[in-house]
Order: sequence, then structure tokens, then C-alpha cells
Amino acid sequence: MIAENVNVLTNISDQEWGHYAFSRDPLNRKVIDHVKQDLIEKAIECGKHQAVQVRQNYPNHSIKEIAAKMNTKISVKDSYGTENYIMFACYNSPDSITLFKDNIELVNKLIQEHQLEQMLEEVDVEELLIAHELFHYIEEHDADIFTKNMKITLWKLGKFEYKSRLAALSEIAAMQFAKEMLTLRFNPFVFDVLMLFPLNEGKANQLFSEITMITRSLSE
Repeated sequence: MIAENVNVLTNISDQEWGHYAFSRDPLNRKVIDHVKQDLIEKAIECGKHQAVQVRQNYPNHSIKEIAAKMNTKISVKDSYGTENYIMFACYNSPDSITLFKDNIELVNKLIQEHQLEQMLEEVDVEELLIAHELFHYIEEHDADIFTKNMKITLWKLGKFEYKSRLAALSEIAAMQFAKEMLTLRFNPFVFDVLMLFPLNEGKANQLFSEITMITRSLSE
């Protein structure tokens, strides 16, 4: 069952995952469909562009080595999470990435038990998480980056207007960055389900259903 689900997830396109990311953004309904599609494409390109630049600067280094050379500090803690929110890694301003090893070990165990290594291209989960958070580090320190500068207007009052960033764009670009840095064929959004599974199988299956519902609606 898990292997079948992972096979489905690894065949979802980057653009489809973009719509999934938007579905989880609180401002999703504020963005009309054709604009959303354009923003998804631009966020994907942003992630790819940043990966190309980093690889040009550090062509023969591992993700951990690149993170160190970019002056980020990586620390490891046992675990963090609540019933509704489970954390595997996080970026803390201005330069710190934290990994939560207990949760990472559970995912690695799941991959081994269900023999998912080949399907997931022998990906190093820890490196994948570092790459994702490294994008957020880059994003914070680059004043011109698309994901930080793209904002939507939430309301206007005379000359005043309130604009907000879209969290979805940051996540789409970060996943694309990690995908390019690790030269994966599948989008790392797959791990949204995989990482949830060892801790809450019911919610993981529910999320899988939501994702497949989104992909089906896009093809109709």
C-alpha cells in the first residue's frame, strides 16, 4: 500500500505539486487560477535558478559542505512536534538550520521496511532537509529573490493598501531547489506524506487522498 502510494506521488509533476502547495496556503482563495499557474512556474524557476548558482559556486561539494561554506550552522535535536504539527527540520534566522533526528530516523526506517530506496532514488533524507532549509537561508539574505518580492494585495483603502507574501511560493521554490541540488527526478513534496506516515498513518492517508484529488481536478 505504501509503495503504491509512493509510486503515485513520485509521478506527480512539479506544477501539480505547486497547486498542492497553494491549497495549503491561507491566501489560496485570494489568487485566481491563471495567476496561480503563472506564479507556480515562476517559483519553480526561482528554485532551479538558485540551485544552478549554488552548484556553480560549489561544484564538487556535498549539501552539508555547501551549507558550511555558506556560513550556516547545522544543529541536531532529538525531536519536536505536536499532534497536528510534526517538524523534521527548520531554518532559524539569521543562519541556523536544525534537524530533528528522531523523526528523521523514523522516516529512514519506514523507507527500509517498505523497500522504497530505489523508488526514492536512494535519497539521503538528511541532505534533502538541509537543502530545503538552505533555500530559506538564501531567500532571507537575497533582497531581489522572487519569492520574497512577489506579494498580493489583500485590501485597499484610498491610497493605502496591504500586501502579503505567499508562503506557497517559498515552499515550491525550496522543494525545487532541493530537487535540483540532489538531482532527483521526483519532487521532494513526496515527503510531506512519507514523513507523516510513521507518526500518524491516518493523517498520512488523508493527505495522500487530498493530493490525488487535487491532481485529478487539474486533469479534468
